[in-house]
Amino acid sequence: MVVTHLLQRRSLPITVGLLATLQALPLLAANPASRVTLSGHHGQYTASMLVPVSAPKAWAVLSNYESMAGVMPDIQQAKVVSRSGRSLELAQTYKAPYTFGLSIKARLQVQETPPTQMRYALISGDRIKQLQGSWTITPVKGGVLVKHQIQVVPQIPGFLLGTYYDLTESNLRQSMQILAKQMLKG
Repeated sequence: MVVTHLLQRRSLPITVGLLATLQALPLLAANPASRVTLSGHHGQYTASMLVPVSAPKAWAVLSNYESMAGVMPDIQQAKVVSRSGRSLELAQTYKAPYTFGLSIKARLQVQETPPTQMRYALISGDRIKQLQGSWTITPVKGGVLVKHQIQVVPQIPGFLLGTYYDLTESNLRQSMQILAKQMLKG
């Protein structure tokens, strides 16, 4: 790598951590964490990003449900209510621009397939007609492709739907960026 060669040529001390960071730069430059791919509309979205970490490291962040409260822009509270093997029930409280300032409670059924996939579906929720989705972590050269597919139908007046979807899309992008940073931190 050119950067590594130049640094070594000048006899600058290189720590293992710095070298690892420098070697990850091409992947970050090709698709930085701030560059989230988002497709879909009207409550059906797919968000994806490349992160230069291993699948187990990405999984550890993604499946640490309770630690996401206060870190993610919309999750106020998160609690694993029950767990049986790879299935769990998760209670979350959301508050974000897309909730129009309201605290929205939801219970989700989550099915895990570590370290590559999780699916979730709404059990019950305030002002939510439908919510389901999945997360996949696919190993690729230099890291993982993290993909979030979500389908959400809010229970709000029709005249607010356009604004709701715009705010949801913005929140999805921001959430993916935060997850990437958390995965890089470990």
